[in-house]
This record gives sequence, structure tokens and C-alpha cells, in this order.
Amino acid sequence: MEPSYSQVSYNPWADWLSKFHTWPAFIQMLWLVVPLAALLGTTWLVMRGLRDIAVAVRRPRPETESLLVYGVVQDASGQWHVIRHGAGAQPPDWTNPPRELVGRAAEQD
Repeated sequence: MEPSYSQVSYNPWADWLSKFHTWPAFIQMLWLVVPLAALLGTTWLVMRGLRDIAVAVRRPRPETESLLVYGVVQDASGQWHVIRHGAGAQPPDWTNPPRELVGRAAEQD
């Protein structure tokens, strides 16, 4: 007695393999090469990330002796001041202001 349609189980792997043999050789080659290339690329990215994390954890950050050389602040009255390391606040030179401050000098006068 032959099994009825409801008794036959469907196997997607067997179905894909039966279709694989009917595809052109170029498509078959792509199905073999692309997943391997994707796996290799993913492995490379993960290993590179792990290496960078290991290097960052192992190497202590160097302590740098850096100082603020210039700073620009605006006081409570709205006036801009340039602070230079080792000196007090000085009003900026408005003969050559930054683009974002052009026009604001006239408003302060």
C-alpha cells in the first residue's frame, strides 16, 4: 500500500537540493561561495573587535599633562570674554570675530 499524501513529510532541505541541481552553474557557484565569504567576514569582524577590546583593556591610558590654552565664555551681562591660560578674562578682539558672532558685536554696543 502506498502512503497517502498526508503521511508523507515535507523536507525543505531535500526540496532545496532538488532545485539546486537545476540551477545554472553560476548560481550554484554563488550558493557555495557567498555563505562561506559571509562567514569568513563575520569571523574576521568579531575577532578584530575582540582584539581591539583586549588591547584597550590591557593597555592603561597614558596620563597627559594638558592645559586649557584658550576659552571663550559669556558672562551674565551677555558680554563675551576670551580666557587665556595664566591670564584673566579679556574682551575679544572684534576686528576679526568668528562667523557665528558676526552681527552680535553691533547688538552689544
